[in-house]
Amino acid sequence: MTYKVIHIDELDRYPSMSGVPVLMPLRQRVGLSAFGANCWTGPPGAYVIEPHSEPDGDEELYLIMRGRVRFTVDADTLEAGPGTFVYVPPDIRRAAVAIEPETVVLAIGAKPGEAFEPKAWEDHQIAFAKARVGGEAEARAFIAETLARQPKAWEGAYNAACFEALMGNVAAAFDHLARAIELGPPQVRQLAADGADFDSLRSDPRWQELGFR
Repeated sequence: MTYKVIHIDELDRYPSMSGVPVLMPLRQRVGLSAFGANCWTGPPGAYVIEPHSEPDGDEELYLIMRGRVRFTVDADTLEAGPGTFVYVPPDIRRAAVAIEPETVVLAIGAKPGEAFEPKAWEDHQIAFAKARVGGEAEARAFIAETLARQPKAWEGAYNAACFEALMGNVAAAFDHLARAIELGPPQVRQLAADGADFDSLRSDPRWQELGFR
């Protein structure tokens, strides 16, 4: 293995299902195997770090590389610019919204005491972004293949629920979301409660039936 030098502008960009935030995959680009490290970006007013905690126990350290963000960590809100580090333990909810154009945040994470294993969501977001260029049918085929390959992974069911909710297929979205909650840790429910992808489901009685308020 040789060393690598990569400028931030050389990283590819892959939007999430809703379009933001946008993943700039650093870990895969440099071949990191000891910890996760990826950049995220989005336009002003959009999430660069979506609201979440870390249900699998990962610690995360964020570094604002460009622009400016408004971080919400637990009940606290703060603004931060280039050169600012924000550390968040696994069980604390966090989110960051860009407040300047071309804002980029580097997120570094790993689970204490365990050998690092790449998260499935990285491959999923990259592959899904590529598949979606081909249209809804190609994207759905990719999701179906992922679910068949990893039937016990809550992340696949959760991503399928996000996609179907955004596509307006409410029944399918609820089916996949129920499966994700069944398979995943308790924090998956909070992840869904925070997720803007599910805004179209919140007025449906089935939302409350899944235990959401």
